[in-house]
Amino acid sequence: MRNIELEGVENVRDLGGIPVSGNRMVKSGLMYRGAALKKATPSDCQKLSKELGVKLVVDLRCGWEVEAKPDCKLDGVRHIWVPFYDEQEVGVGYCKPLPGTIMIGHDFACDSLDFYRSMANDLTAAQMSKALHAVLDCAISGNPVYFHCSGGKDRAGILSLLVLTVLGASRGEVLDDYLLTNVSREFHIEGIYRRFLRLCRGNEEFARQVTNDHSARPENIEAFCSEVDRRYGSMKRFITEVLGIDDEYRARAIEDCTTEIDPLEVCKTGLCQSAKLDENRDLVREHAMASTAGVTC
Repeated sequence: MRNIELEGVENVRDLGGIPVSGNRMVKSGLMYRGAALKKATPSDCQKLSKELGVKLVVDLRCGWEVEAKPDCKLDGVRHIWVPFYDEQEVGVGYCKPLPGTIMIGHDFACDSLDFYRSMANDLTAAQMSKALHAVLDCAISGNPVYFHCSGGKDRAGILSLLVLTVLGASRGEVLDDYLLTNVSREFHIEGIYRRFLRLCRGNEEFARQVTNDHSARPENIEAFCSEVDRRYGSMKRFITEVLGIDDEYRARAIEDCTTEIDPLEVCKTGLCQSAKLDENRDLVREHAMASTAGVTC
């Protein structure tokens, strides 16, 4: 996987290089995930549209987020809005502040596990289907696509899970990609803490706990997947029957969006550096474990 360094946009990475079944891996330079493009600099926009060749941006945020912090428009790039939650557009919203916290405008701190479980509902699933097809259709045609939510962790993380699962990635590979958000998050941890400090009414200890609880944790992915299993029978059935990915479409996606593992390509994506990869995996896993233990940020 390749982290993409941008000046004003965080948590951006290429899904390329992630191993999938059949001795294959996701093609590089085809699907990117990250945060919203509100603060993208002219250099960032040039890099995304020209250097990376992005042809489609899929915005998963709700309406008030888009209105408050609209994406910078990329020249020659199609932008579509597919919110997972929005009362008017989708028919379902999510607004459950944690006990002991306050809302400031639309902003609030939620129970992360409850939020992830809540995404396994019929109305949001219909939006997931639209987003998933948009990403894969674009990638199948050979055109790079960038999908994002606000910070690139939760809604983008679930869409990434679905994309990678369709392509044959194991749950472990999906989790490794998800946990990489914590590496980017550390560079912005002070701002994240200050946000939660306001929402926690100035209670520093509570704000540290909430900051840690809102990191990328394995429990979040497990909460979503378990709720999918409970409501829809299995992830396979959910993807096939609810999201509309049949065997023929999946086979085409695998053919066009993955490639046989090439040792030289593996080296270019950094996956051959096993020691470094293991170190990074240990880092993000340790961070996730520490978060659940409630250590300070």
